[in-house]
Amino acid sequence: MKNSIQNTTHTLLLVALFFLYKFNNAQTFLPYDNLSVFANGNELQFPWTGGFDNIQVGKVDLNNDTKIDVVIYNKTNNTILTFLFDANSGQYHFVRQYAYKFPEISKWMVLKDYNCDGIEDIFTYNNLASAKIYKGYYANETLQFSLQYNGVFYQGISSHINVYCSSDIRPIIADINQDGDIDIISFNVSENRLILYENNQQEQTLSCDSLFFTKADNCWGNFEDSHHDGYIILDTCTSKFNRLNGTEQIQHSGAALDAFDIDNNGALDLAIGSIGLNNLSFFYNDGTPNYASFLRMEDSFPVNNIPVDLFSFVVPNFVDINNDNHTDLIVSTFDEGVANKDNIWYYKNDGNNGLQLQQKNFLLNQTIDVGENSYPCFADIDGDTLIDILVGSTGFRDNQNILSTSLFFYKNIGTITQPKYILQDSNFLNVSTLQFSDLAPAIGDLDNDGDNDLLIGLYNGKMVYWENVASTNAAPLYSYSGFLKDESNTEIVVGNNATPFIIDINRDGKNDLIIGEKAGNLNLWKGNANNQFVFETDSLGKIAIKTNSLSIGYTHPSCLDLNGDNKYDLLLGTNANGILFYDNIEDKLHTTFIPSAVNLPYALGFRATASIADITNDAKYELLLGNKSGGLQMLSQAPPPIIPSLIHLNKNILFNAYPNPTNQFIHIELPSSKETYQLQLINGLGQVVMNSTIQESNKTELNVSAIPNGMYVLRILNNHNSDYQKIYIQH
Repeated sequence: MKNSIQNTTHTLLLVALFFLYKFNNAQTFLPYDNLSVFANGNELQFPWTGGFDNIQVGKVDLNNDTKIDVVIYNKTNNTILTFLFDANSGQYHFVRQYAYKFPEISKWMVLKDYNCDGIEDIFTYNNLASAKIYKGYYANETLQFSLQYNGVFYQGISSHINVYCSSDIRPIIADINQDGDIDIISFNVSENRLILYENNQQEQTLSCDSLFFTKADNCWGNFEDSHHDGYIILDTCTSKFNRLNGTEQIQHSGAALDAFDIDNNGALDLAIGSIGLNNLSFFYNDGTPNYASFLRMEDSFPVNNIPVDLFSFVVPNFVDINNDNHTDLIVSTFDEGVANKDNIWYYKNDGNNGLQLQQKNFLLNQTIDVGENSYPCFADIDGDTLIDILVGSTGFRDNQNILSTSLFFYKNIGTITQPKYILQDSNFLNVSTLQFSDLAPAIGDLDNDGDNDLLIGLYNGKMVYWENVASTNAAPLYSYSGFLKDESNTEIVVGNNATPFIIDINRDGKNDLIIGEKAGNLNLWKGNANNQFVFETDSLGKIAIKTNSLSIGYTHPSCLDLNGDNKYDLLLGTNANGILFYDNIEDKLHTTFIPSAVNLPYALGFRATASIADITNDAKYELLLGNKSGGLQMLSQAPPPIIPSLIHLNKNILFNAYPNPTNQFIHIELPSSKETYQLQLINGLGQVVMNSTIQESNKTELNVSAIPNGMYVLRILNNHNSDYQKIYIQH
């Protein structure tokens, strides 16, 4: 499947993402997903996802149009990404807002319809050694969820007992014995045997939304994990009928399971990815739906093609990713700190030749991804007056866990009002040869000579810089100048993960340094008359960001006058608190800064970093966000609208809607009075705020007096055709 998942940039399906509002709050930002980015000769289909690391994949109808869409759970950042399927083009489109309705997922996610209503439900870890279940339902044609069970239990001899799951075991949720209800397979507590928890909902003639589990098989498939020699098959499970209601001590570390009848013999086969291993083990079920027996095994699956080889602990996802009615395989890493380069493998099942590897960078090749922990910086890098993007990171790990770091330069090839980016250099200034880690770039005039230099914070708390040695009015020429030193010629060192920002915070004509760090505080080094830096404080604003009880905060500062009061404000990226806003810090350098939240439409995940600039020259700011997954997200106070393309229909409906702008009524004239039309008024988040049906009439009106000001889309469709018109409501 080539480029099967595509961005809404050019071809939104039915949902209009018009993010044009009148902002009363200067710290409100909305997604700017239609900003074009090019790399390796192609336009990225969804550059601003925020990146992918350890993913799990599910299929579900997100918008109740009977088309099956894709849901991605990115475990590293604990975020959800949603993609709508267009049956006419056979492609997916990144549509962000459906993810807003998903509950918080913990460690693993399985989408299965457990209550027979035809809508997938969510199974996830409940942080109490079991699973929780969220019921799926539709509201306003959008899939939403409500918690149904916090904990799943089976009937023991005299009481109900926890169905054991852990954060490091993704269970199988499926109709194992094909009796019409959902069963669960998970490892035992020692994690050397698989347990089948059979749902007796059908046998007990209970309602479909009931769950009544019994422990039906104490060693499903009749094999054990020896913890020494791998898996032992051939009916060697000696403890099969022992300790059915007992408990054991935890010895093993984790596994990710999935099941698929690959040989079409009517019994589910089994795939296991294990912690510490690079391969995927596959077990062929030579039994029946009622009695599993694994007598054949492949240690390196699939043997008929290129076997899975990822560092480490892979998670299999058997899913029909390209909607051809054949089950494909998506393999990713399950844990953090492992492979994050070419770590999402896509095997296509064409129905004839088994699973064939298509690519090792599924999704990754269509989004911005710089490895792990992205640090973005807006700046005019090449001196053409357009604002470019520079991105550093912790770097990439491959399947051998070899780490490489570099600096990514995305050049602005658009105009002063319509930016457009291209990956100009994935190893800017050849930084990789210096073998630094955790590159956090900042641009500013370090030596006060009237041009911008480059400063990079490092993992060890030091900073290196490149002086701009170009002549006046010439393009920048960056010359490596080593570690940044203070007024005593001593290398400046803060705590781990230095994240500098260059600004004349006290407006004395000399640039200063505000430096974040892993410990969650802010350092201030002031510039002096000799273009040197003098330590001022390591507790600027008394900021002390913590993650729960841990002494980590990963502060990442960015400053400018965001709210238009001619005073510098501070935007601060943090490890787990998102982006914080501090108003007018320049007059309060020795007091306690009081934060407020930046109004963002979605959760950012961990290790949020930020850079801010007006890249469209409209006096509104754009916010560039990095995160733990190594991707980027672009937001704006006033993102330009995305004009939706319609599904490929026979012809458009010619209609007239007036007045426009309007403050109370929209009068609509339709071409025929003999057809039935559906009218939809869609807001900037793609939500249908008004929906009506017109039958046997060619004139109607909509009362929009209660609809807030803004730009909307009026969409009209019948059984064959569709058309739309932008409508402005101004009261």
